[in-house]
This record gives sequence, C-alpha cells and structure tokens, in this order.
Amino acid sequence: MKLKITTTLLLVSYLTACGGTTPELASLQTPQGQQGQNTETPEVPVSPNIDSVDMKSRVDDSSNKLGMGANGALAFDIDKTRGEFVIMLPMPQGVVFTPSGTFNKYPDITFTPMFDGTGKMKMAVRVPIKYILKGITTVPAGRLPNGDLLPAMPAGQNELPSLALSFPSQNNTKINLYIGLSAVGLFMTLPDKAALPLPINITVPIKNSDKSRTFGYLTYVNAKNGHQPGLFISTVVPPEFARILEDHFGL
Repeated sequence: MKLKITTTLLLVSYLTACGGTTPELASLQTPQGQQGQNTETPEVPVSPNIDSVDMKSRVDDSSNKLGMGANGALAFDIDKTRGEFVIMLPMPQGVVFTPSGTFNKYPDITFTPMFDGTGKMKMAVRVPIKYILKGITTVPAGRLPNGDLLPAMPAGQNELPSLALSFPSQNNTKINLYIGLSAVGLFMTLPDKAALPLPINITVPIKNSDKSRTFGYLTYVNAKNGHQPGLFISTVVPPEFARILEDHFGL
C-alpha cells in the first residue's frame, strides 16, 4: 500500500513539473461533488441595444391645469437614425411661429415649427445626442430671461449652459435652449396676447407611454418685471439609457 501511494505522488510531481496532466489526474483535481458536471463556457449576457431605449413621452395634464388642451401632446423623442434628441414644445391656441434655422455657432442644433395630428402647433428643436450626454462646457450658464432659476428642472439643475435666439419680427419671440449633462430644457416666450389666464406659474409632468416614469416637466412662466410670459419644457436622460446611447453612437 505504501508503494502505491509513493508511486502516485511521484507521478503527480512529474506531471506537474512538465506542465501536463491526464484525464484521471484531472478528475482527482475536480472538487468533490462537481465531477462530471457540464464544463461548457457559460453564455455572456447580451447588452441592451438601442431598441430598448424609449424616451417617447407626453404631457400629462388630464385636468387641463394649463388650460392649453396639451394633455397627451408628444413632448420628447429620440431620432435613433440621426442620433438626435427631439424636444417638442406645445404652443397655446392662436400662437403662430414660422421661422426655422439653427442656433448660432451650433449649426447642427436646429429648430422648426411643426404641427401634430390635430393641427396644433409645436416648436421642435433637434439636439445631437452627443451634446446632451457630454454637455456643452464652452457656453455660459444661464437662467430664464427674467432672471429666475430654471423651473422644475429634473435632478435639481436650476442653471445650465444656455443658447439664445431672438426674433423681433415674431412678436419679439425669444428661444433659450439649456443643455447640461444628460439634461436639456427649452424656454420660449409668448406674446402678451397669448398669455394664459393663470395667477401663478403652473407645472405639469411629462411621462412615458404607460405613465410609469416622469422624464420631465412643462411649466407656464408668468410675465415678470417687464419680461414676456413663456413656456419652459425640460427632461433628463436616465443613466441606463445614457449608457446604451453612448455605446451605440460611440461617444
């Protein structure tokens, strides 16, 4: 019996030194209870793809707090082909805004009026995803034109880099676009005749299709200190969506 044990130990030592083994010795090295188990390589989980990103969200104002009839209006979406975040700001009845173009120094950020299926007008701004996921650091931070902090900005961001445009021939309309890290906001002034009959600023949420998540907010901002009233819309990109978008677009 001693001879058999000695021979086995010598054989193990020899094979270890040579860097080899045999099926029999391999089975000896398998922990008890695991011998004969399936040793196939486990499948690597597949990362979520771009199709799983759904930020299509609509104004949730079923009680018509804003008095605009904007309940259910599509406010945000992602153009996955062009790699752009689309912000759609609903306009009150009777407001007409016709110019379209780009923001100064950022020709790839575009704006244009659009109409939904009911004929109601919206101001649509297309922002490349790279600016929202990475932010714009070369633009000074700003507030609303009246000096107030940005209202109902998700994640508590009340002052963000701001790009501004003015249209004197369009009822002195002003557009301010705010872009932060995974956050974006859009403010547009309204002519005094289009002011909503609201005594205070009113905010309603913007939610996904099944209303299980709130992505942003739509706020009516009253006239103040000689500044025109306006509408402010905001949203954030959830971290889990941001990671997928970064991978998909190579950011």
